[in-house]
Amino acid sequence: MIRGQRQGAGEVPRLRVDEVGDALLVSVNGVHPATAAVTRALPTETGRICVVMTDPALAYHPDLGYRLCRWVPTRYEAVRLISPCAGMADQSGRIPAQHLCELVEADVIAPVGELVAVPGGTLYALAGGADGTDGQWLRYRPGRPPLGAGRRFPLPEWERELADVADPSIPEVTVEQIPAGLWVRRSHSPAGPVEPTDLAFAVPVQPDTVTLLVSRPGDPPLPAADLRRTIEAIPAALRERLVVTPYGDTPVADGALGATASAAANRTLRVRTGLALHLSGRGAQVAAVGVDGAPTWIPFAREIAWRPHGGGRILSWTAPTDQLLPAGPAQFMLNERWLVEVLEAGLWIREVNRTEGAAVIRRLSLEAEHCTVVIGVGDEDQAAPPWRAVDRLLHRLPGEALARLRLAVPAAAGQWFAEDMTKGLRRTLRGLAPLVLTPAGRLLGPAGEEPGRRPSSASEPTGQSAPPAGAVAAGVPGRRKSTSVDEISSLLSYVDQIRQAPAWDELPGESGPPRSPVAPPARPSLGRAAEGNAQATSPTDDGQAVLRPPAPPVVVPQSAPVVVVAAPVAVAPSEREAGPEPAPRPARRAAASQVDGDADGMANEEAPE
Repeated sequence: MIRGQRQGAGEVPRLRVDEVGDALLVSVNGVHPATAAVTRALPTETGRICVVMTDPALAYHPDLGYRLCRWVPTRYEAVRLISPCAGMADQSGRIPAQHLCELVEADVIAPVGELVAVPGGTLYALAGGADGTDGQWLRYRPGRPPLGAGRRFPLPEWERELADVADPSIPEVTVEQIPAGLWVRRSHSPAGPVEPTDLAFAVPVQPDTVTLLVSRPGDPPLPAADLRRTIEAIPAALRERLVVTPYGDTPVADGALGATASAAANRTLRVRTGLALHLSGRGAQVAAVGVDGAPTWIPFAREIAWRPHGGGRILSWTAPTDQLLPAGPAQFMLNERWLVEVLEAGLWIREVNRTEGAAVIRRLSLEAEHCTVVIGVGDEDQAAPPWRAVDRLLHRLPGEALARLRLAVPAAAGQWFAEDMTKGLRRTLRGLAPLVLTPAGRLLGPAGEEPGRRPSSASEPTGQSAPPAGAVAAGVPGRRKSTSVDEISSLLSYVDQIRQAPAWDELPGESGPPRSPVAPPARPSLGRAAEGNAQATSPTDDGQAVLRPPAPPVVVPQSAPVVVVAAPVAVAPSEREAGPEPAPRPARRAAASQVDGDADGMANEEAPE
């Protein structure tokens, strides 16, 4: 946080008043160019001029009234004093904003406490004062007591409505304001106390949308009952503006965040897949945030509309690459027969007229460390995908997504499909086996365990572990019955065997011994917020994404009145050439099957502009 430095007693420095854009910059002996840049970016108000002071004590300068008379009250009838703690008493007991108000005989609005500059142009007054008046702007008037003027500048439409939110008084749960809206989280976090450099204070403020930020990276999931009580305490008029935002992979326990929130609000809610951030050079993006609080990658699905007890549909999305033609809401054509569908977790590559297993695949949740791509449908009778086109698509994904890529195949697709994928995408898989998506919605590795988890018993043979019984009970919509436990176990074992088999383009004498798995490429990060620095990725000659130092952030000098929150930066790597296309596999059935509907009964719809 940047705090102003006060001048020593008895000094009368030379005062400068510079007109920077539509604001005035008051300083002594000049200021840093970064301060002028912040001043120039300030929003304007009708009839009120912004006056930026590097030190609130400059309000007592004997020349200030004379220097400001050109603007106030001749051209402007009021002043917004942008200087930290200018609206509260200093060590001498005087209030700089009150003194300036009487000096120019005009209304002066000033902050009580420190300021945070939010990307997008909002100034937010931090809370934390012991006198109960901290965390707001106050309007000082000549000869009258001050009035509250909100916590944000400029004021969003929902500022006054947010003040009516009652404290739900939930034990061990904190509900506090942030620039973009509200933040509900556990009171005691392993990450320690919240600092103004946290990414929660970097979420841009939208004039007509209130963000409800849920949980905190590294915290245990918030109980669903606590989230319901928080949403029920929000006024009905404010719920219409609500956008629920997860802060971490598992923000709430006992169900999906969108399902819990929409049921509590009893209305359809917009739910972001990640944290909304301003990324340098890329504009407004929605980024997944890891357990360490750093952005990892930008998911292709931005927002999902969740209705009470009815599931969700993709509301806003971005194209995985520029080479794909739109085929419908959140869908793109891979070729004349295959399409790419955007999921919350990543992508789904399937035939145009096949949706078996859609209810399970579309409900895969986003993970900060993985970009999941599901290939095929939940039926063994399906055509072989165009592996060359699929390989080319995968290697054209953004660098941060490609580095976290993991491939999955529905268990009902059968052994032949897993074998075909392993051979056709051998370069992409790098010797690793694809995951198997069970009818229960679990992603299992070759040993039958979820990725990243140790086997539950050392006596279980590798590749023979069966999934939980829930995988049998949950059926997959399609033309065949649910896959049995034996079939899933057999497929997992078979995938583990074929991942070391020779590729389709290798001669029999060139196969050699089984290859050991190759580690995936280093994962580029979109940046770290807690340290105030951004990490960036850049393409190298071989197309791999590597970390590079970020561009120097705009740093306000020590005497400046605002805090600039650093924004993460990410650069996509160059495109990569795909390998040769494997020999086509004849379709298991020539006739196209009837398209199964989504279990939720809702089609994806394009978000209104």
